[in-house]
Amino acid sequence: MRVAFLTLEYPTELPDAGGLATYVHRMARVLLESGHDAEVFVSSKDRSRTIRDDGILVHKVNWADRYKRLAWLHCTIGLYLRSNIWNSLVPWLLQARALAIALERRHALAPFQLVQSTDFQAAGLFVSRRRGRVHVVRCSYSADLYNKYDGRQSRAEALRGCLERRLMRSADAVYAPSKFLADHFGSDYHIDVKVIRPPKYLEQPPTTMLAIPLPKRFLFHFGQLRKRKGTDLLARALPLAWAEAPDLTMVWSGYYWKDEILVSWRALWGQHVHQVHVTGPLLRAQTYAVLQRADAAVLPSLVDNLPNTVIESLMLGIPVIGTRGASIDELVEEGKTGHLIEVDDAQGLADALVRIWFRKTPVRKGFCWDSEIAGEMSPARAVENLVSLNREAMPN
Repeated sequence: MRVAFLTLEYPTELPDAGGLATYVHRMARVLLESGHDAEVFVSSKDRSRTIRDDGILVHKVNWADRYKRLAWLHCTIGLYLRSNIWNSLVPWLLQARALAIALERRHALAPFQLVQSTDFQAAGLFVSRRRGRVHVVRCSYSADLYNKYDGRQSRAEALRGCLERRLMRSADAVYAPSKFLADHFGSDYHIDVKVIRPPKYLEQPPTTMLAIPLPKRFLFHFGQLRKRKGTDLLARALPLAWAEAPDLTMVWSGYYWKDEILVSWRALWGQHVHQVHVTGPLLRAQTYAVLQRADAAVLPSLVDNLPNTVIESLMLGIPVIGTRGASIDELVEEGKTGHLIEVDDAQGLADALVRIWFRKTPVRKGFCWDSEIAGEMSPARAVENLVSLNREAMPN
């Protein structure tokens, strides 16, 4: 089967980027390793061209390069209009259009049986229906659900959510990696969203050459450092935990968007401020190396979609402290592979930190992740489920 992925993120554009780029790369790899043919069409700021990366054909698509006059007009008007809707909507629509045109040109030469686009910024909005070809949308994001926690509520973001849901309704099939997100779209918008788990897959082994110093013992918080990912909650829980475990130490790795946010977190920690080691973003192999050395991963997202940070932790046998009702409870088994707290429960998180730190728990690092969902996420099952979805969605 020939599969095309339409995405706004991919490691060629955003090395060690977030969940969307990581998923597309992993899925393309496991398809390739299973004997299928996968190609990626990615929105790029680089010039439009085709490269081969990690054995995968990657088509870089620069909408501004294709629509030079419109790009100039958009930029010029934006200087005077200063409208979030104008400055956001035009790039969203033009990048979706440019991706669709690049797809059709390639399809004319080597037809695809399956086109999978991301819902994020409606990347597949202009994908045409073709006989013998299925268009599937993967839900990686929900603008209304996530923006509430990210503080990005605006008319432009509301419009983006509408475009994303319009794309979902126009596709042959829609799926999400988590039951949590599928249920959200089903209950709030009456969209039939299936659940297909991503493949569990580590692109590279942990590095053996780690250049940063690490504490002797520590808990690890990594990924995006932001409210939605539970970073604010963790910052508030730490003083409560230090009251019981004054030597508790953490390493934080990842992106944070403003220095003032880090300053505000540190202001909560008083004399313990030096017990949180903030490394900034690390390369993936370095992140895995730090993760292997941690006693546990602390990933208390307020809302999420089967996060890669949790999957990677479990694959490496590292216990996870996470939340119920935000998709992490679909991965973590209480008392076996980690501990679960209620969303936004600082005291509950502090208690879990203390239990792990003092090892007053049956959960230990080094376990073999062999749960039912781990089986669903084997590369072979992930490929089988995607192929089956293509078969089911194929118009008669």
